[in-house]
Formats: sequence, C-alpha cells, structure tokens
Amino acid sequence: MNRKMLFLLALLIGGCASIPSDLQTRTEQTPLPFSATASIEPAGQTVRWGGEIAKVSNLQQGSLLEVVEFSLNSNGRPVKSDNSGGRFRILIPGFIDPAIYAPGRLVTALGNFSATEEDQVGEQAYVFPVLDSEHLHLWPEIKESSTQHCNCDPFFLHRSLLLRPIILVPDE
Repeated sequence: MNRKMLFLLALLIGGCASIPSDLQTRTEQTPLPFSATASIEPAGQTVRWGGEIAKVSNLQQGSLLEVVEFSLNSNGRPVKSDNSGGRFRILIPGFIDPAIYAPGRLVTALGNFSATEEDQVGEQAYVFPVLDSEHLHLWPEIKESSTQHCNCDPFFLHRSLLLRPIILVPDE
C-alpha cells in the first residue's frame, strides 16, 4: 500500500506545471523582467519575455517578431489581459513561417537583451527593447468550446440520468 501511495505521489509531483525545458535558464541568475528595460541599458542580460505576436517580418539576417508583452504564469505562458508593459522585438536566426507564427499567437522567448530600436507603432514613435532569441516557444492555441449547439439540460450528459425525474405538483 505504501509503495502505491509513494508512486502516486511521485506522479502527482512530476505532473505539476513547470517551465518548458527550452525556456529554463542555464544559470542561477534570475531573468531580467520586462519592466526593467526602461531604466537599464542593454548589456546582454538574460531575459525570458512573452506575449502576443503583433507582427512578423522575415529579413536577410533572420526573422523579427514584434510582440505585445504580457506577464508570464508559472509555466512561462503569457497571460493575456488589458495590461501590458509595452512591446518588444525578438530577433530569431533563420526563417519562421508567418502562417504559423501568426499575429494573435502567444510566444515566450529566452535570450539576451541586446539593444533597443527606435521605430513606430502606427504613427507613434516607440523604442523597442530587442531580445536575441536562444529559444522561442510557440504556445498551442486553446480552442474554446462552442456553445451554439448547447443542450443545457443538466440530465443530458449522463446516460444513467436519461430517465428524467417526474415532478408532480398536487392540485389544491
């Protein structure tokens, strides 16, 4: 009995959420938070930032993702909200397909804060922190269930409850 409990406990602990291995830092150094980029000069600091892809550009020196920053949960997945720290760019060596890395998809990148670039968002001037990516993690899309064909009867989903209760109301 104790071995079974120990095995189940090991499975439970091993199944807990953690950051994917490709996004884990190799050193004990804590990655620089995105909010610190406003006050720190880029010097190759290790960073782990994530957010929603806003734009994809394939250039001669590699691919460039423009990302709307969102805070990361304990898994390293961006949590979309109405608050963002701003935008940043991820420089990726090689080609990435804009059909897969499409605007609206969530990504998390591990790399180095290497530079800032002045550019525009629409017609507004903006300074983008640039992350030289070592690893890029594209998060799978979460499909929400359709409620168009909802049979909202609470007894619908369970076969043993298909015999619905009959409620008799006595006449007074």
